Amino acid sequence: MARTARFTGLASGAHAMQTFPNVYSVAASPTWAPPEASEDQKAMDELRRAVLKEDWAMNFEEGLTKIQMRAEWSASKDRSALLQWLVKSRHAKRVLEIGSFCGVGSLAIAEVLGGEGELISLELDPFVVNFGRRFGGPRLRRVQTMMGPAIDSLTRLCAAKGTRPFDLVIIDADKEGMCDYFQMLWKTPGLLAPNAVVAVDMTPFKGQPPLRFVKFGFPYRCETSSGEQQIRELRSLVQQSADFSSHEFGGLLMVESSKH
Repeated sequence: MARTARFTGLASGAHAMQTFPNVYSVAASPTWAPPEASEDQKAMDELRRAVLKEDWAMNFEEGLTKIQMRAEWSASKDRSALLQWLVKSRHAKRVLEIGSFCGVGSLAIAEVLGGEGELISLELDPFVVNFGRRFGGPRLRRVQTMMGPAIDSLTRLCAAKGTRPFDLVIIDADKEGMCDYFQMLWKTPGLLAPNAVVAVDMTPFKGQPPLRFVKFGFPYRCETSSGEQQIRELRSLVQQSADFSSHEFGGLLMVESSKH
């Protein structure tokens, strides 16, 4: 008749936790409260919620915005975290943002720039800039914004005397003009720091100018280009040039000079 073996090792018995008091079971682990969100994080969350609730189609139809905008243009939590990682990993002190929409991404960048950091944002539409300022908190109000077509603002910035070079540039504007913005940045002497990174959003349907009006019942709505052709052209330009090294991550094409 077989006997059931009895194990009488050190950790056996009904009270093994008393033998090894440093071993914690799930049940014995204390419940920690989640970290409290910073004021900047609260402002970002509040602004995201406001953007989602806003009727952007109606704003365009009523002439409040220059183009048909979409709530999903606002930087998600993942995109905001990626932007903050870029700033911190590059030790960026001076950042240029081409296309800011309502400023969620701007607020994320400003949060980690520090007191000596500087963020300049180029945004086409005054409506979205003012919208963001209502919800974005005091840090967003300290962001320097240049309003109007990005190509005009960038031209003024390139021509300005004494402009200090940028460590990081985010291009997240109309796909129609992104190749022009990209090339102007690299061709303007002194505009980029030697180890600068230019990160370009490669998401289609991101603010392209209207192609034509089409009628979906009433009122009229606007059809836009996807921007996929311009995305392919920029990717090809970067990959075929010996001047750049690049990789894509998180929907961004990250480009830096291959000469430093």
